[in-house]
Amino acid sequence: MTTLFDPKKTAVLSLHMVNDIASPKGKFGPMFGEQVVARDVANQGKALVEYARSQQIPVIHVAVRFQPGHTDLVANSPLLTIVKEMDALVEGTWGADFIDEIQPLDGETIITHQRVGAFQDSQLHQSLQQKGIEHLILFGVVTNNIVEHTARNGVDYGYYVTVVEDCCAAPTLAVHQASIENMRLVADIKTLAEITSS
Repeated sequence: MTTLFDPKKTAVLSLHMVNDIASPKGKFGPMFGEQVVARDVANQGKALVEYARSQQIPVIHVAVRFQPGHTDLVANSPLLTIVKEMDALVEGTWGADFIDEIQPLDGETIITHQRVGAFQDSQLHQSLQQKGIEHLILFGVVTNNIVEHTARNGVDYGYYVTVVEDCCAAPTLAVHQASIENMRLVADIKTLAEITSS
Protein backbone atom coordinates (compact mmCIF):
# COMPACT_ATOMS: atom_id res chain seq x y z
CA MET A 1 0.00 0.00 0.00
CA THR A 2 1.31 3.43 -0.90
CA THR A 3 -0.54 6.56 0.14
CA LEU A 4 0.43 9.99 -1.15
CA PHE A 5 -0.33 12.30 1.74
CA ASP A 6 -1.86 15.74 1.79
CA PRO A 7 0.07 17.81 4.38
CA LYS A 8 -3.15 19.62 5.31
CA LYS A 9 -4.78 16.33 6.30
CA THR A 10 -1.74 14.64 7.82
CA ALA A 11 -0.27 14.58 11.32
CA VAL A 12 2.97 13.16 12.66
CA LEU A 13 2.52 11.31 15.95
CA SER A 14 5.61 11.17 18.15
CA LEU A 15 4.88 8.20 20.39
CA HIS A 16 6.33 7.83 23.90
CA MET A 17 9.49 9.81 23.21
CA VAL A 18 9.88 10.40 26.95
CA ASN A 19 12.95 9.81 29.09
CA ASP A 20 11.87 6.69 30.95
CA ILE A 21 11.20 4.92 27.63
CA ALA A 22 13.32 6.57 24.93
CA SER A 23 16.44 7.51 26.91
CA PRO A 24 19.09 4.91 27.81
CA LYS A 25 19.15 6.53 31.28
CA GLY A 26 15.41 6.05 31.83
CA LYS A 27 13.66 3.38 33.88
CA PHE A 28 13.23 1.23 30.77
CA GLY A 29 16.77 1.92 29.57
CA PRO A 30 17.94 -1.64 30.33
CA MET A 31 15.13 -2.96 28.10
CA PHE A 32 15.15 -0.53 25.20
CA GLY A 33 18.28 1.61 25.48
CA GLU A 34 20.63 -0.51 23.38
CA GLN A 35 18.33 -0.51 20.35
CA VAL A 36 17.32 3.13 20.81
CA VAL A 37 21.01 4.07 20.58
CA ALA A 38 21.89 1.58 17.84
CA ARG A 39 19.05 2.82 15.64
CA ASP A 40 19.67 6.48 16.58
CA VAL A 41 15.95 6.89 17.15
CA ALA A 42 16.22 10.23 18.95
CA ASN A 43 17.99 11.94 16.06
CA GLN A 44 16.00 10.12 13.39
CA GLY A 45 12.79 11.17 15.11
CA LYS A 46 14.06 14.71 15.48
CA ALA A 47 14.74 14.86 11.73
CA LEU A 48 11.21 13.64 10.99
CA VAL A 49 9.67 16.19 13.35
CA GLU A 50 11.74 19.01 11.87
CA TYR A 51 10.68 17.97 8.37
CA ALA A 52 7.02 17.93 9.41
CA ARG A 53 7.32 21.40 10.90
CA SER A 54 8.96 22.69 7.72
CA GLN A 55 5.99 21.39 5.74
CA GLN A 56 3.40 22.77 8.19
CA ILE A 57 2.36 19.22 9.10
CA PRO A 58 1.04 19.13 12.69
CA VAL A 59 3.18 17.25 15.19
CA ILE A 60 1.33 15.59 18.06
CA HIS A 61 3.36 14.42 21.05
CA VAL A 62 1.91 11.38 22.84
CA ALA A 63 3.10 10.57 26.36
CA VAL A 64 2.05 7.91 28.85
CA ARG A 65 2.05 9.42 32.34
CA PHE A 66 0.66 8.49 35.73
CA GLN A 67 -0.07 10.27 38.98
CA PRO A 68 2.32 9.72 41.92
CA GLY A 69 1.59 6.32 43.42
CA HIS A 70 0.15 5.23 40.06
CA THR A 71 -3.36 5.65 41.42
CA ASP A 72 -4.65 6.04 37.84
CA LEU A 73 -2.93 2.91 36.52
CA VAL A 74 -4.98 -0.22 35.89
CA ALA A 75 -2.43 -3.02 36.25
CA ASN A 76 -4.31 -5.49 34.06
CA SER A 77 -1.35 -6.43 31.85
CA PRO A 78 2.25 -7.48 32.51
CA LEU A 79 3.54 -4.26 30.94
CA LEU A 80 1.47 -1.96 33.13
CA THR A 81 2.34 -4.03 36.19
CA ILE A 82 6.03 -3.50 35.40
CA VAL A 83 5.47 0.26 35.05
CA LYS A 84 4.01 0.36 38.56
CA GLU A 85 6.70 -1.88 40.06
CA MET A 86 9.44 0.31 38.55
CA ASP A 87 7.72 3.53 39.68
CA ALA A 88 8.10 4.74 36.11
CA LEU A 89 6.47 7.48 34.02
CA VAL A 90 5.30 9.58 36.96
CA GLU A 91 3.81 12.97 36.08
CA GLY A 92 6.18 15.79 37.01
CA THR A 93 9.36 13.69 36.99
CA TRP A 94 12.27 13.67 34.56
CA GLY A 95 11.24 10.21 33.38
CA ALA A 96 7.87 11.44 32.15
CA ASP A 97 9.35 14.46 30.35
CA PHE A 98 10.02 14.44 26.61
CA ILE A 99 13.59 13.71 25.55
CA ASP A 100 15.77 16.71 24.79
CA GLU A 101 15.92 15.97 21.06
CA ILE A 102 12.15 16.11 20.60
CA GLN A 103 10.64 18.86 22.71
CA PRO A 104 7.15 20.15 21.86
CA LEU A 105 7.00 23.68 20.51
CA ASP A 106 4.47 26.22 21.73
CA GLY A 107 1.15 25.43 20.12
CA GLU A 108 1.88 21.77 19.40
CA THR A 109 -0.60 19.27 20.81
CA ILE A 110 0.39 17.03 23.72
CA ILE A 111 -1.74 13.97 24.40
CA THR A 112 -1.35 12.03 27.64
CA HIS A 113 -2.85 8.63 28.30
CA GLN A 114 -2.72 5.79 30.81
CA ARG A 115 -3.58 2.76 28.69
CA VAL A 116 -1.54 0.59 26.32
CA GLY A 117 -2.57 2.42 23.14
CA ALA A 118 -2.71 6.14 22.40
CA PHE A 119 -6.41 6.29 21.48
CA GLN A 120 -8.05 4.60 24.45
CA ASP A 121 -9.31 7.01 27.14
CA SER A 122 -7.46 9.97 25.61
CA GLN A 123 -8.28 13.05 23.56
CA LEU A 124 -6.30 11.86 20.54
CA HIS A 125 -9.16 11.01 18.18
CA GLN A 126 -11.06 14.18 19.11
CA SER A 127 -7.95 16.30 18.53
CA LEU A 128 -7.30 14.70 15.14
CA GLN A 129 -10.91 15.21 14.08
CA GLN A 130 -10.80 18.88 15.06
CA LYS A 131 -7.71 19.31 12.88
CA GLY A 132 -9.30 17.52 9.91
CA ILE A 133 -6.63 14.81 9.94
CA GLU A 134 -7.08 11.73 7.78
CA HIS A 135 -3.53 10.34 7.61
CA LEU A 136 -1.21 9.51 10.52
CA ILE A 137 2.57 9.20 10.28
CA LEU A 138 3.81 7.29 13.32
CA PHE A 139 7.18 6.83 14.99
CA GLY A 140 8.42 6.11 18.49
CA VAL A 141 9.40 3.59 21.12
CA VAL A 142 8.58 0.80 21.25
CA THR A 143 7.68 -0.60 17.84
CA ASN A 144 5.83 -3.67 19.07
CA ASN A 145 3.81 -1.81 21.69
CA ILE A 146 2.71 1.81 21.33
CA VAL A 147 3.55 2.06 17.62
CA GLU A 148 1.84 -1.15 16.54
CA HIS A 149 -1.08 -0.67 18.91
CA THR A 150 -1.68 2.89 17.69
CA ALA A 151 -1.33 1.85 14.04
CA ARG A 152 -4.01 -0.81 14.40
CA ASN A 153 -6.32 1.42 16.42
CA GLY A 154 -5.79 4.26 13.96
CA VAL A 155 -6.94 2.08 11.08
CA ASP A 156 -10.00 1.02 13.08
CA TYR A 157 -10.81 4.71 13.64
CA GLY A 158 -10.68 5.26 9.88
CA TYR A 159 -7.25 6.85 9.43
CA TYR A 160 -4.66 5.99 6.82
CA VAL A 161 -1.49 5.04 8.68
CA THR A 162 2.18 5.24 7.77
CA VAL A 163 4.91 3.91 10.07
CA VAL A 164 8.42 5.33 9.69
CA GLU A 165 10.41 2.17 10.25
CA ASP A 166 13.83 3.67 10.91
CA CYS A 167 12.45 6.10 13.49
CA CYS A 168 11.30 3.25 15.76
CA ALA A 169 12.95 0.74 18.07
CA ALA A 170 11.99 -2.33 20.11
CA PRO A 171 13.76 -4.41 22.77
CA THR A 172 15.63 -6.30 20.02
CA LEU A 173 16.07 -5.87 16.29
CA ALA A 174 14.26 -9.16 15.70
CA VAL A 175 11.22 -7.98 17.67
CA HIS A 176 11.24 -4.69 15.78
CA GLN A 177 11.39 -6.44 12.42
CA ALA A 178 8.61 -8.86 13.34
CA SER A 179 6.37 -5.98 14.43
CA ILE A 180 7.06 -4.08 11.21
CA GLU A 181 6.12 -7.18 9.19
CA ASN A 182 2.91 -7.52 11.20
CA MET A 183 1.97 -3.92 10.46
CA ARG A 184 2.36 -4.26 6.69
CA LEU A 185 -1.24 -5.50 6.59
CA VAL A 186 -2.58 -2.30 8.18
CA ALA A 187 -0.02 0.42 7.47
CA ASP A 188 2.27 1.80 4.81
CA ILE A 189 5.87 1.17 5.93
CA LYS A 190 8.33 3.89 4.95
CA THR A 191 11.83 5.09 5.81
CA LEU A 192 12.68 8.62 6.89
CA ALA A 193 14.31 9.25 3.51
CA GLU A 194 11.17 8.14 1.69
CA ILE A 195 9.01 10.47 3.77
CA THR A 196 11.24 13.50 3.38
CA SER A 197 11.60 13.00 -0.37
CA SER A 198 7.85 12.63 -1.03
